Amino acid sequence: MTFPLAGLLRVRGAQERMAAEELSRAGAARAAAESAEQDAVTGLAQIGDRIEDAATLLAMAAARASGRSALADLQTLAELRRAEELEARSAHVEARRELKGLERLEDAHRTETAAAELRSEQMALDEIAVVRSRGDGSAA
Repeated sequence: MTFPLAGLLRVRGAQERMAAEELSRAGAARAAAESAEQDAVTGLAQIGDRIEDAATLLAMAAARASGRSALADLQTLAELRRAEELEARSAHVEARRELKGLERLEDAHRTETAAAELRSEQMALDEIAVVRSRGDGSAA
């Protein structure tokens, strides 16, 4: 006897795999955003502080302002990516939970089916034994 929810089990398995893939993509996007953020911090730290004239001072001030603006944008992006990863992790946990629930039902179904088959087989063997014992008793 086949598991009556086999189709749903396949769907839940596919959903769990898709959620795992999304979690993987979200983790990679978060890591890339954090790396870009760290690169921006490093870039800002490398801006020299050697000022020779007013033009250099203005250029350095503009570079720092631009760098800080870019860093703020990257920090916001990294925070968004972290939130997306948390959301993807939550979705994956939920999909995994639903899949495991159906897998437990399938295991229980298999166990019950096997037990029913064994009971049926035992009943057939008992019937054969009863018929043989009746046949042996009538010959005597």
